[in-house]
Amino acid sequence: MALKILILTPRIPFPLRDGGSIAMNQTLEGYIEQGCEVSLLALNTSRHWIDEATLPSLYQRLVYFEAIFVKTDINPLSAFFNLFTDKSYNVERFVNKQVEQSLMKLLQKESYDIIQFESIYTAPYLKTARKFSDAKCVCRVHNIEHLIWQRLTENETSFLKKKYLQLLTNRLVNYELDIIRQFDLLLPISVKEEQFFVEEKLNRCVYLPFGIEEKEIDTSAVNFEEKSCYHIGSMDWAPNIEGVQWFLQEVWSKARIELPGVIFYLAGKNMPPSLFSKENVQVDVVGEVDDFTQFSLEKNIMIVPLLSGAGIRVKILEAMSLGKTIITTTIGAEGIGGTHLHNILICDQADSFVEMLKFCFHEKEQARQVGLNAQQYVYTHFQKRKIYAGLVAQLTSLITE
Repeated sequence: MALKILILTPRIPFPLRDGGSIAMNQTLEGYIEQGCEVSLLALNTSRHWIDEATLPSLYQRLVYFEAIFVKTDINPLSAFFNLFTDKSYNVERFVNKQVEQSLMKLLQKESYDIIQFESIYTAPYLKTARKFSDAKCVCRVHNIEHLIWQRLTENETSFLKKKYLQLLTNRLVNYELDIIRQFDLLLPISVKEEQFFVEEKLNRCVYLPFGIEEKEIDTSAVNFEEKSCYHIGSMDWAPNIEGVQWFLQEVWSKARIELPGVIFYLAGKNMPPSLFSKENVQVDVVGEVDDFTQFSLEKNIMIVPLLSGAGIRVKILEAMSLGKTIITTTIGAEGIGGTHLHNILICDQADSFVEMLKFCFHEKEQARQVGLNAQQYVYTHFQKRKIYAGLVAQLTSLITE
């Protein structure tokens, strides 16, 4: 008998231009391909608003789909008054009465085996789910959110901003560690999150990584630019902005002198104006691109200079599947694994980043082999169909307990 699964997402997972959307979209695909009956209740947030008429055919394969507009913009007045409460402002922005009412009505009409909450930002609706359903409630953990904020706080140099970030982080820690104990199961997206939950004895887990589908890649029509490196990611995510600014100031300012003619391409949605001001003959700020695969195939070395963040970098896995050579930090490689100089290049200091860039452009065949090894690595360890077949078996076992 097919599993009946209701998924709650903090935004509509489309278009597929960032890791979060890609991962949530894959969950819909993975369950449907395994024969599950999948319903989706999504917040259609002001920050990531999508016209439902533009959604792909996948949404027609859902048993039920509803999207509710929720204004999640940071409101200075609301943020100020939140200071006088003990609630996490990060999470409170996703609380909406209409979403709660819709969930209640849906659960009174339909029964589900599993209700899956995508990230802790949908967790405020766990209480409603428990009240109106006997389904097992699981949480897909994309990141340990408070670790991201701890790292951002540690890296902040402004005293006042650091104090405010510390307050937000402390409240987020309290909320996150409390709420994840209340689920029947956690689905961490990386082994780092899984290890954290196991070591802290917070809850039981089933590892649910991002999956890769092996496919033929036609590069015959690709206009490959050998003297190029690139970063692509959502530029409204603080760790991406922080990392790119560090790379431009501390790494590229030195590397470009030793690599004349090499261009660093900076791509991603919601590019801040401050980064457009960094454009020069060796920095091309592209902004949002429509096709990640095409853009990546046209460029050479992928740069992921993360100094904070948690979870897993979906864009790295996708680029590895294309055979790209990737230079990243230890934090960027978290949850992916891999071996330095074999299938990924890992460095945490500016000078070592410069040396890795020189290696890639001076030792071209060795660098290319790193990318080919990366491709084989993800095809071996991150097979989508195998991942979701195993997950459905685990969830079937869960509902029979």
